[in-house]
Amino acid sequence: MSTLVYTPSSIVKKVFRQGERSLSRQELESRLENTYGTQLEQMGKSPAVIIDEVLELGTPFHTGASHAVIEMEVAFRDHIAEELVRYFLENKGPLTAEQCLKKLRRTNVVSYSFQMDKLPLKRDARFVQFEGSDLWYLARWEIANDALYAFLSEHQVKHVPLTQLYMQMEHELHLSRREHTFVLEGDERMRVVDDLVLVSYDEDTVEAEPSVEVPQVQEVAAEAIAEEPQLQEDTQEQNQEVQSGIEEVAVAMAEVKTVSVLEDVVVNVQDSTEKLELRIKEMEEEVLNHFKVNNMSAISQLVAEKEHCEQIVVALENVMKVINKQ
Repeated sequence: MSTLVYTPSSIVKKVFRQGERSLSRQELESRLENTYGTQLEQMGKSPAVIIDEVLELGTPFHTGASHAVIEMEVAFRDHIAEELVRYFLENKGPLTAEQCLKKLRRTNVVSYSFQMDKLPLKRDARFVQFEGSDLWYLARWEIANDALYAFLSEHQVKHVPLTQLYMQMEHELHLSRREHTFVLEGDERMRVVDDLVLVSYDEDTVEAEPSVEVPQVQEVAAEAIAEEPQLQEDTQEQNQEVQSGIEEVAVAMAEVKTVSVLEDVVVNVQDSTEKLELRIKEMEEEVLNHFKVNNMSAISQLVAEKEHCEQIVVALENVMKVINKQ
C-alpha cells in the first residue's frame, strides 16, 4: 500500500496520541520517522521538513513557549466537529468537505451562510486526508486496503461493485466499518470507476527459457505452417475471453449504477423523513402553546398539517419497504 500517503498535516495528527496536547520536536520527529518513514521517503521529505510545513499551513499546530515544543490546539466541545464525526460514522466511509457542509445545513446545525472554510476538518485532529484526494476520513479508522486486496487476490476477483466490496469487508473479513475504511483513491491495485472497483494484479514472472540449438530454416518453416491453425484458434479464444470480460464489466456497471441511484433515493427519503418527523414534534409543541391561550383556529390548522405530514411519513416508509425488497 505504498501509494497511500497522508497529507503532512494528517501525518502529524496521527502521531499525536489521544489526550496529548504538546510534544517536543525531538519526540515528534522520532514518531514520524518510526511510524511513517516509508511515506516520508515517498514524499522526499524529512520529519523536520514536515513539521515546518505543518506550522505554516494554518493547521491546529503551532510552536509552544519554546521552539523545541510543538503544541496542538484542541477546541473545547466543538459542536460542529461532534456532528461531523457522527455523520462519518453513519456514512461508514469518507466524505468531501462539500458533502459535510450540505449535511450540516440539511440538519440545521449551521445556517446556509456558513462557509466551507470554517469547517473544523483541517484543525481538528479527528479528521485526516490523503495526498491528491478531496475526501476526508476519520483518523481513528484503520486502513483495510491490504486485507481487501489479499482477499480479492485469493479469489482472483477482477472487478466488484463498491457496495459488494463493503459487504465482503464486514461479513467475509469481519472488519467493522466503524473502525476500518477502504481508501477510495491512491491505491493503484484497486481503482474505483463509477462505483466499480477494478482490481489489477502483477504480471506473472516469466521463467527464462532453456537455450536450444537453432533448427534448420526448413524445419522452422514447416513448424510455422503446422502451428498456424493452432495460433488462429488461440487468437479466437483470446478474443472471446476479452469480449466476455467486456460483457461482464458492462453488466456489473449497470448493476452499480442502479445501486447508486437507489442509494441516493434512500438518502433523500431518510432526510425527508427526518425533516417531517422534526416538524411533527415542533407542531406538537406549538399546539400546546396555542392551547394555553385558547387559540382554537391555530390548533385546528396545526392538527390538519400534522396529520398531512404523518401521512407523508407513512408513504415514505412504504417507499423504503419497496426498495428493501430488491
